[in-house]
Amino acid sequence: MIAAPSLLDPAADELKSTDTAGRSAVEIARTARDLLGDRFSSATFLYVLMRAFEVDYHAATTAARWHECQQGPRALSDADLEKLLAPWLNR
Repeated sequence: MIAAPSLLDPAADELKSTDTAGRSAVEIARTARDLLGDRFSSATFLYVLMRAFEVDYHAATTAARWHECQQGPRALSDADLEKLLAPWLNR
């Protein structure tokens, strides 16, 4: 499913305004999933990360392989997601 940015921006804006201090990347990712609801996918997760936290494109595409977005041998573990997103979430 492809969603227009106008449908995703409210979730990104709400996630951006969320207090992330002391929260793990997994908690933030699950919040994004809850905010996106039925629109949650690897593509929408990528968009929201980039919009809310200015995660660079390459890191966001890797984060979109998180195991709760996508299954398979290249899926990212929770620990890998934490390490990957730390530079953007721990500002």
